[in-house]
Amino acid sequence: MPVNTSRRGRFCPETAADRPRSPASARRTWLDRRARVAPSLVALMLLSGCAPLAAGSVQPGTRSPAFAPERDCVERHGLPDPHCTPGAIRAGVSLATICAFGYSSSVRPPESYTEPLKLRQMRAYGLPGSPRDYEEDHLVPLSIGGAPRVPRNLWPESRNGPDNAEQKDQLETWAARMACAGRIPLSRLQQEMATEWTALYRLAGGERVLRKYPPGG
Repeated sequence: MPVNTSRRGRFCPETAADRPRSPASARRTWLDRRARVAPSLVALMLLSGCAPLAAGSVQPGTRSPAFAPERDCVERHGLPDPHCTPGAIRAGVSLATICAFGYSSSVRPPESYTEPLKLRQMRAYGLPGSPRDYEEDHLVPLSIGGAPRVPRNLWPESRNGPDNAEQKDQLETWAARMACAGRIPLSRLQQEMATEWTALYRLAGGERVLRKYPPGG
């Protein structure tokens, strides 16, 4: 299966029955964005809440199937395969609900759900090593309205190397604070997390800035 070079793919909001829907959204590559706006300027725009983070809006589309473990999935530079893990948001959840103390822990699925799914997805992605080397992570974080139990919003993220789970956890803390402070629209953060969280990590300031945002902080 060809390696995916773009994360500008489908983004699936969750239905009331906990099933994702897949909207049509335009595909844009990171190189396209860099060609239009200098990275330093984009970072400044992002932090001020006026950056063009997403191509298109998150709107319901056709129903998309659950994660198919028999399919070959390709992880590239910390990004899951957009066909296997496009991301999903929880339908109808408000910003006030997300920003309430303890929200993420109240909707986080138990290990009895995530561990078997991690093993299935490790096989689908062809990942080496032990399950302990990976965090079964929500692509669109719970802290900004990600769907808790939609398999297409979860994937085994490496705890080691560049673009790892700890870095994304720091970014999730930052994103939640930006959303709850009203500095960046929630929908923009959701879309950017779903399409290319590593680019958002760099735009937010990378390790220099995000080390001040500990996971769960």
